[in-house]
Amino acid sequence: MRVSSTILAAAGLLTSANAAIKGFNYGANFNNNQAKTLVDFEYEFNAAKQLPGTDGWTSARLYTMIQHGTQTNVIEAIPAAINTKTSLLLGMWASAGQANFNNEITALKAAIAQYGTAFTDLVEGISVGSEDLYRVSPDGIKNKSGAGAQPQELVNYIKQTRDAIRGTPLEGKPIGHVDTWTVYVNGANNPVIEAVDFIGMDAYPYFETTMNNNVGSGSQLFFDAYHQTVAAAQGKPVWITETGWPVSGETLNQGVPGADNARIYWEDVTCQLIKDNVNLWYYILQDVQYGNPVPSFGIKPAGDLMAVSPLFDLSCPASSKPKPSSSSTSWIVMPTGIGSSTQLNAPTSQPTIVTIPVISFDRPTPTVQISSINWIPSPASSTPINLESLESLPQPTFTPLQEPFEYPHQIIPIDKSDLTKVIGNGYIVQLSPTISIVFVYDIRPEFAGKTCTLALHMPSPFPVPDMAPVHIRVPGGIGVSRLVNQVPDHVSSQSVGNSSFVGAVQMVEMARQYDIASFPCEAGETVGYQVYSTVTNNITPTTPTAKRYLTICSTTYPYPYPSHPIIITCIIIIIIIIIIIIIIIIIIIIIIIIIIIIIIIIIIIIIIIIIIIIIIIIIIIIIIIIITTPITPVQKNKKKTTPGILVRLCVYRDSR
Repeated sequence: MRVSSTILAAAGLLTSANAAIKGFNYGANFNNNQAKTLVDFEYEFNAAKQLPGTDGWTSARLYTMIQHGTQTNVIEAIPAAINTKTSLLLGMWASAGQANFNNEITALKAAIAQYGTAFTDLVEGISVGSEDLYRVSPDGIKNKSGAGAQPQELVNYIKQTRDAIRGTPLEGKPIGHVDTWTVYVNGANNPVIEAVDFIGMDAYPYFETTMNNNVGSGSQLFFDAYHQTVAAAQGKPVWITETGWPVSGETLNQGVPGADNARIYWEDVTCQLIKDNVNLWYYILQDVQYGNPVPSFGIKPAGDLMAVSPLFDLSCPASSKPKPSSSSTSWIVMPTGIGSSTQLNAPTSQPTIVTIPVISFDRPTPTVQISSINWIPSPASSTPINLESLESLPQPTFTPLQEPFEYPHQIIPIDKSDLTKVIGNGYIVQLSPTISIVFVYDIRPEFAGKTCTLALHMPSPFPVPDMAPVHIRVPGGIGVSRLVNQVPDHVSSQSVGNSSFVGAVQMVEMARQYDIASFPCEAGETVGYQVYSTVTNNITPTTPTAKRYLTICSTTYPYPYPSHPIIITCIIIIIIIIIIIIIIIIIIIIIIIIIIIIIIIIIIIIIIIIIIIIIIIIIIIIIIIIITTPITPVQKNKKKTTPGILVRLCVYRDSR
């Protein structure tokens, strides 16, 4: 776990009021043509801010205003930038004809209408087109680079863009064009230079195959191109919109791809541009998701963007750091810890002292040492205090949960990467180098005169890890401070107020209880405690929507003791699932019984019908027999006669 100095103190940092923009290029889709979504863009923007050895890479250059796969929908990078406070160099694709550019204008207007100043305040500029002139140049045609646009077409598109933003919050934002440096030194393209407010220059010494393009000459080739572009820019600012050295691919002339050479180019070119305060969008953070481009320029390899490490060192020599201008802004900031520094820039023409609330000690101390890490406390402290090393801080005990205890009635995440962001009361705790949690307790009056212990209770490992109410994604500990002021429901990093250090846990493990600190119960009071993670390596997510975090439960108990609504919620969910399963089983059994009964009834009915049919048949047979058989009458006292002879007595009269 990376140790975060937010637990202990704050550091002063002096930054230039007009620091240059630093960012990366972001495409609208992955290599498999799958559109990037809001979550994808947020994930990439946040990953750029957390690159080890860097600070201030908080800008994104886009190529289009249209969400990939749609006709006029606003690209989801816009709300992602708003959510992550990422500045934007907007892109308007200009190589697909007037009809497509009309769609770009429609999407731009829709973004202004939908997101208002939350969007427009983040816009650094608008780029009309990207390498359109190069693609219609002899080199572009030779390299089969695709459709482009002629100078006059671009001038027309630039005018349409100015007309589209007139009277909107974007009016006055610089409008420019992005292309290769060779385009700008060609006098035939001067109408485009005249029409724009800034020049966006793309330059890759690796592709300069007609020159000595080994990485050792990369810096000279790049800055020769840059100075020629500046000379042709008619006094307009030149922004570096694409540059880089491939980490893999084919050798072109003397240009050899590789991470080691990319590091050399980064130090020679990127760090120099940072030192010179030149606006820069590097190509690219990662380009191997769902595909393998050749060459590949991504500073991170394939895989989870936050989980994988950069392919080369991204730090710059101290001599490459930009010098502060005479008009500067002083910030009190909370560094993210070892191997990382966070610089917050507030462009302004007026020098302003802005204090970002962090932990300040009730007991003054100018320097706090933990292991080999030195922390600089906030200015509120003035005299030294010796603090125990993490190794001697609270170790786990195994006291079972017992009454009485208090659980927090508010759980409020605080995001130090966004000073004004208000998250509000939450139901799940996520601790990371940038996210801390404020637990608010209502200590009951009956606890007056008793001793309260702030404790952390970790349950036993869950049989099914994915269903566990508590996850430790990365090993590490926590630090705790007590807030000086009461905490409102809606609080941000900037308004949380000062706090005093209470204690820390070196390593949090499952099935453990940690007694962090004991003190007289503040009966009848509402008390807030801010909990920070202390990590010694990067906290990274496994998927874009599942960030890595340490989920914990915490409560004060007299002994006030930890509990968390998420546990109750999980139990309730499990019970509900079991009840539903039982109900389903009962319903199935009932249905089966009903079916069996129906079958029996049907069988009985069939048997009855068969019996009735048999009876009817018998009756019919009897009737037939009766009808077809002759009946001989019985004659009494008759003499027998010869069968078949009719004896007739005839009486004749004698006529004589």
